[in-house]
Amino acid sequence: MSDVAGRCVDRRTLLLGAAGALAAAGLAPTAPAAEHATWVATASTARFDPVLGRRLQRVLRATLRDPSVHAPGVVLHVHGPRLGAWTGVAGLGRVAPAAPMRPGDRFRAGSIAKPFVAAVVLQLAERGRLSLDARLPQVLPGSVVDRFANAPGISVEMLLGHRSGIAEWDTPVVDEQIARDPARVWDVVEFLDLAAAQPPVFAPGTGFFYSNTDYNLLGLIIERITGRSWRDEVTRSVIGPLRLARTSLPAPGHRSIEGAHAYGYGDLAGRTVDLTRVDPSIAGAAGGSALVTTVGDLARFVDALFAGRLFARRQTLRQMLAIAPAQDVGGLVGYGLGIERRMLPGGGELIGHLGGAPGYRSYVGHVRPGRTTIAFALNWQDDPTPLVLPAVKLLAAAHR
Repeated sequence: MSDVAGRCVDRRTLLLGAAGALAAAGLAPTAPAAEHATWVATASTARFDPVLGRRLQRVLRATLRDPSVHAPGVVLHVHGPRLGAWTGVAGLGRVAPAAPMRPGDRFRAGSIAKPFVAAVVLQLAERGRLSLDARLPQVLPGSVVDRFANAPGISVEMLLGHRSGIAEWDTPVVDEQIARDPARVWDVVEFLDLAAAQPPVFAPGTGFFYSNTDYNLLGLIIERITGRSWRDEVTRSVIGPLRLARTSLPAPGHRSIEGAHAYGYGDLAGRTVDLTRVDPSIAGAAGGSALVTTVGDLARFVDALFAGRLFARRQTLRQMLAIAPAQDVGGLVGYGLGIERRMLPGGGELIGHLGGAPGYRSYVGHVRPGRTTIAFALNWQDDPTPLVLPAVKLLAAAHR
């Protein structure tokens, strides 16, 4: 099967190998929610160390030379109150005609859409529009919930934390269809039917299983409660208030990325193909090609989110960041409500979210130890380990 067909939607391949072994061994305890709730990168006038900048730039170049990396280009942004801010690029944002990657290039951010969607759901809960304890029959029509036998036992909170037990619709067959027909406009009902055709992974609330279907259902819940599309509500409640001027959620059928952007690439039948214009309906509220953004906007978003600026009450943020154990590939050891915790070799950790879309791999989050925000994008859906491990090692050393 081609690379595109096998990994078209977010496949969660970050840090396979050493970090994955750490996760599998269960060597990372879950950190208290309050610790993360107070971990906020603040504005800084610090001058970024030029030596550190040169070392990070070398990491970017080495990443593109790594034989496991196919991406023609990479962009990395880091900042912190002690570090200052730095954005670096390497390689090509477009292969033919050749054009360099630029710091402000837009890209499709895949499952990084999940914390955006989760924030809106939590805002609605704050306002009393829904309860996180509500079961699916209370918040969705019978035409949706009747597809899932376990729906009466599944709560909104279980969807947010991938603990519903609902199956994943993103199968190799679907990936192949996406790769072969990138212009196809998908309806969320198709995703639900694909998931409902499979048995539940476990009884509601008894385990963790990362399923895009959970967030497709959350998108429908947002729409039923607000009377607006989930895209409009995320724009109205998150993107607009935070002034993320380079971030958008284009409607299905609008396949072009407006303004300066990096082109996304993948392999199909042994040849490199341009995947920039895969339809934004892919994966819907679960991410896929829906969210178009920049590393700068993602960094602004995660800082505002972790500072509690999107919520009226501090308790809401603590609830979002209550990371529960969630063993999975790629060093994933915990998941809150739309937020991942990943452990790295040597004891470092990332709190944020990984994204994968046809043609792109991205991440945004905070790095521990230290108080550093990191956001990056590759214009191929690669495993970003060759970038993440050396970059985080340098950033951690800078805080000693």
